[in-house]
Amino acid sequence: MIRHPNDEFTMARFEAADIDPARFDHEAHVYVGWLYVRAWPRDQAVARFDAALQRLVTRIGVASKYNAMITWLFLLLINERARDDEDWPAFRKRNDDLFAGRPGQRAA
Repeated sequence: MIRHPNDEFTMARFEAADIDPARFDHEAHVYVGWLYVRAWPRDQAVARFDAALQRLVTRIGVASKYNAMITWLFLLLINERARDDEDWPAFRKRNDDLFAGRPGQRAA
């Protein structure tokens, strides 16, 4: 879980597939998506994030975990909810439902 974002999760490292998969949990995915929608117009952000995620899952040998629908859904939700005047902790707090579970995930 990301409490204080740092240089570990950046767009440059994500695009280079230089992310430790053991630390790249759901919250890290949302954080990096948030970086993208703040840096690029919506369609560009989604396309760039999607391409970078595919590179990463291919590099670490888990390409079967990639799901375009879930990727695009989350990026569109993040884009819809992002505010220009808001930092990550404020976005995180205001959008807790994005972190409660993922589509298709079932409670045990």
